[in-house]
Amino acid sequence: MRLKQLVQQLATTFDLTLAPSFAAGTTEIEQAQLGNNDVRQFQEHVLFLNLVTAHQVKLSYYDQGQLRRIGVLQLTVPKKVAVGLENQLMQVLFKIGEWLAPVQTVQLTINQLAIDAITADFDTVLDQTVQLLKNPVAIIDLNGQILSRSHTTQINGASISAAVEQNQIGRWLLEHGFAPGKRDFLTQIYVAQDNLASGPMLIAPLAHQGEPLGYLVMPAIKTPLNASHALLIGGLSQVLAGSLVKNQIMPTAESQRDRLINVLLTERQSTTFAAQFSEQHATLPDAMVIIKCEPLAGQSARVLQQRLQYLLAPQFSQVLVSVYQHNCLALVSLSLATYNSPDFKERLTQTANHTDCRLIVSNFYQRPEDTFAAYTVCTRTAKLRTYHDRVVFCEDEFFNLSLARVNHIEILPFFINPALKVLIAYDAKNRTNLVPTLDAYLEATCNLTRTAKELYVHPNTLRNRLKHISKITGCDLRDAETCFKLASGFKLRRFLVKNNYQSTLPLPKEDPQPAARH
Repeated sequence: MRLKQLVQQLATTFDLTLAPSFAAGTTEIEQAQLGNNDVRQFQEHVLFLNLVTAHQVKLSYYDQGQLRRIGVLQLTVPKKVAVGLENQLMQVLFKIGEWLAPVQTVQLTINQLAIDAITADFDTVLDQTVQLLKNPVAIIDLNGQILSRSHTTQINGASISAAVEQNQIGRWLLEHGFAPGKRDFLTQIYVAQDNLASGPMLIAPLAHQGEPLGYLVMPAIKTPLNASHALLIGGLSQVLAGSLVKNQIMPTAESQRDRLINVLLTERQSTTFAAQFSEQHATLPDAMVIIKCEPLAGQSARVLQQRLQYLLAPQFSQVLVSVYQHNCLALVSLSLATYNSPDFKERLTQTANHTDCRLIVSNFYQRPEDTFAAYTVCTRTAKLRTYHDRVVFCEDEFFNLSLARVNHIEILPFFINPALKVLIAYDAKNRTNLVPTLDAYLEATCNLTRTAKELYVHPNTLRNRLKHISKITGCDLRDAETCFKLASGFKLRRFLVKNNYQSTLPLPKEDPQPAARH
């Protein structure tokens, strides 16, 4: 940007007094940075900002090796506190950064880091942050404690090292009013240049879903504090906060809240459930399902947890998502009417497609103490081989779950309805389609119109086939009990096919009885 244009923008936005000798000429400005004693001389195309008094910033630039003065920018603050002044200085840097750099370019950089952070560990995300800022960073919690994984080893300044080791940063933040209790915590990004360190520091809040976690501190040691830092720091702090929570390095109240699922699964004293839920500002549900999430693309349980929290939470009154025994689980509060609605399955299908996973949904239940039983049924359903859909309801797999508990699969063919066996043989001998016709009829709940549409045949053709089936088998296809037995035969047949049953398997010589129930 031409210096003349930049100065005009500054004069319009801030209180700027130009020096009498200022003449912009054709000078181009590519960066703006805070001046300090370490700045390399004769650095052209850079706008320098020097805080000369508590309320004044001197603007200058180099032209043909000569330092040229632009003027003085007056900082206006509502009250005389250090953080207020520093926040004003931050706003100046941020505005200049917006004028110099395309916002889309900065956002693309942050978006790429956010995408990488979905699968990367925290150390990798932190390394990339350091590379983008070209300065070491430190992460401290709300008590001023330094996070051991921060890049403190790259901080060369003796005073900064001492400040970190002695928790002076935390005390400085509290003394200057930079605290999580403030309503505008997320907007508190400051340039700190007190007696804390040898150079200025950029300090930004770390928060996850509006909950304060700590602070990101960047001392300007290797690279002077500049407008690019001002543009990047807010977005980078959000990505780092998400990575901290995802990798469970900084636990949040939200994560503690999600772990209430683990309480329902591990504790049997239901009398304490209500108090534990209340402590985490959650409601103990009285109508719910538990959903087991299985990865289809090798994702970790933590990655699935993050995706489900993002996708499911806006859709239901309360959603808890946790990891239990390396499995990602979601506890969804909903009514029985919602559970039985087609819309519920459709929403889950969309979620499963976006997450690239399979969702196994427990039966609807109302007692929190039944959560472990619901989880057990989900686990057993996950072991079946009888489904391919992205969303599986345990209720729909009841028959297959029952068959899977039989001691010997070899005896199951004996339970296929004999009428079905006769029809299978008849079709094989006469090249007819009576078995598919009966199967479609039963799947359509014995509705003639639906069955005819499914088979692409005339209703009269269907009626003739059904009469032929009744004649061969002697079965009354208008009787509900008969149709149930025939449908069970089809389910059993499909179960055997899915489990690779072979008729050559020997019959068991022993049939151990199940353990007695007490």
